[in-house]
Amino acid sequence: MQVHRERRLRALIGQAIASRRSVLGRQACRRAAEERRLHLLVVAEDAGASAERDSGVPESVQRLRCGLDKRELGGLAGRMELALLGITDGQLAASLLECERDEGT
Repeated sequence: MQVHRERRLRALIGQAIASRRSVLGRQACRRAAEERRLHLLVVAEDAGASAERDSGVPESVQRLRCGLDKRELGGLAGRMELALLGITDGQLAASLLECERDEGT
């Protein structure tokens, strides 16, 4: 089940990146939150507490620790590493959260 969840998360994150319904990094996430376009903050598993705290993204925005490390998350976005990725599409955000909830049941 864990393998299925990880594949699904990777596919959804990849879809968000390819369709430009995401923003990459702290500053872009902060801007999207200020513009009220940020629906979900995806956080790499090995991201430090300061990455999330210093992003300036309000607590009202849901967070998802995706189980991927910075290198894996960055690889999906064509970067060496990525600690934070913002999802700007409500449906994709809901799908990612649903995937996470399904794992918990």
